[in-house]
Amino acid sequence: METRTLDKSKDVVDYIAFIINSFSERYKLTVTQSFNYLYQHGAIEFLNKHYEVEHCENPHITLREMQDYCLRNGGEDLS
Repeated sequence: METRTLDKSKDVVDYIAFIINSFSERYKLTVTQSFNYLYQHGAIEFLNKHYEVEHCENPHITLREMQDYCLRNGGEDLS
């Protein structure tokens, strides 16, 4: 059981890292800027909380959702 939990935790971390890197490429930010923006506006927590649904979504849709989520939480429009 413990191994399964560790595997899932690693999957979540890998997925969030993938989204951070993809977000930085899409919006022409450094990875650090991307992480800070997503973290500051709650998107990292959102991805962690809703991993089960989000990781099944098309990554392009998830990136757009993360931008919209951040905008609703005080982020600036990056497009």
